[in-house]
Amino acid sequence: MKKLALTLLILPAFCLLATAQTMPTADEVIDKYLAAIGGKKALMKVKDVTSEGSLQYDNALIKISLKRKAPAKAMTLITGDNGQLLYKFVTDGTSAVDVTQQGTNRQSEQNTRLSLMYNRFCPELVYKAESIKSTLEGKEPIDGQEAYKVTSTFADGTPFCTNYYDVATGLKVQTIIKWDQNRTATLKPSDYRAVDGVKIPFVSMYQENGGGVSKTQLNSVQINKGVSDTEFNVQ
Repeated sequence: MKKLALTLLILPAFCLLATAQTMPTADEVIDKYLAAIGGKKALMKVKDVTSEGSLQYDNALIKISLKRKAPAKAMTLITGDNGQLLYKFVTDGTSAVDVTQQGTNRQSEQNTRLSLMYNRFCPELVYKAESIKSTLEGKEPIDGQEAYKVTSTFADGTPFCTNYYDVATGLKVQTIIKWDQNRTATLKPSDYRAVDGVKIPFVSMYQENGGGVSKTQLNSVQINKGVSDTEFNVQ
């Protein structure tokens, strides 16, 4: 009877220990993700990425163009049927602006900091160089599949984002980023396809504050096309 009681006491502690031992670290989860999309060596060779596609929102289908250039230059352009500007985001790697038909708005220091990291081709690739600290928070189901939840912060403790990586494939399946007190965005990348040895998500679902969902569908992706720095001029 004593042996049975002792076994029952030890069993929960053993189960907790076994669970802890089988859980990877945040760095291991991130390394698996980098390997899943092509590996660090291949990713480091990516100097610029040009993507073209469509964005669907409220039954409207509009054109979207995205350009990324290492280390931290980015441009997103959304245009209407007649080529009219609907929205443009640009960062030269130092400052960032949002451009609409109403004019140009320079992003706040906080938003610029987030934008510079979030809009990189592969933020995880430079986490260590940028002193981004990541912590594994456990596992959660995302669209019916188990995913590791990893929170990342800047060196001073300021939150950057929360990423979810599929346990089986290692691929990133969701990102949550809080732009400010009033704006929280959720991005769900999917349909990863190989382009020059690197996997790119060709479909992304984007939602802010639990509102309407927009779907971006890429039609073409070109790597190392030789994008000019003039594409990222901030005025």
